[in-house]
Amino acid sequence: MKTFKLQLMIKLLLIFVILILSLQNGVSQIRQEIMINDFENKPSTENWWRDNAHVKFSYNQIKKDQVTKDSKTCLYIRWDSIPSNKPFTWFTDLKADSLAAEGMASIWKSFQQNTWLSFWCKGGEGDTLMLHFLVLSKGHSNKWGSTTMTPVVAKNWTFYKVRFADLQYENWGKIKADFDLNSDIGRCFEVGLRSSSVSTKGYIEAWFDNIKLTNFEPFN
Repeated sequence: MKTFKLQLMIKLLLIFVILILSLQNGVSQIRQEIMINDFENKPSTENWWRDNAHVKFSYNQIKKDQVTKDSKTCLYIRWDSIPSNKPFTWFTDLKADSLAAEGMASIWKSFQQNTWLSFWCKGGEGDTLMLHFLVLSKGHSNKWGSTTMTPVVAKNWTFYKVRFADLQYENWGKIKADFDLNSDIGRCFEVGLRSSSVSTKGYIEAWFDNIKLTNFEPFN
């Protein structure tokens, strides 16, 4: 009788452990989305980093220029007076630091290797804009830059997305460290905006909207 009770208790314990593990796995697989910026509230750009005073940020509220019929505002970036002797200049960037903020540790665990950055973008009549993806540690002492860049060639709204674990990186940090998206501390993410190898028109312009971080592959 005692043996039967012991076996029953062991079985119940195993069932309990399996249920707990299943629940934890289910939580980790819940789709999560963080809207970094949809620009509807027109956040101040005064302190946004830019390479020089010719880089300008403004908000476009013209209805026909929006990515969707529900959008009222998008970000417009323009760099005039591009020097001909500075190819691939990193002139500004769009930051996504939310997952490294205080209180985000549990949410970060559901992102990690599955972190995607997505946004809408369209180019203009100027020179080609290059997108350069970057991962940083909290505090930015460690930096890992993608070994490739993506040109913005379309003049109509185009959906861009990247899973950071799929990229190859160079170590740019002041403190060298191996690239690791499974760290307990959340990472920061950026898309750098760079000029191309040549500048025949002397300016770059682009529009952006709906910058998001997700832990699943987004499709729009």
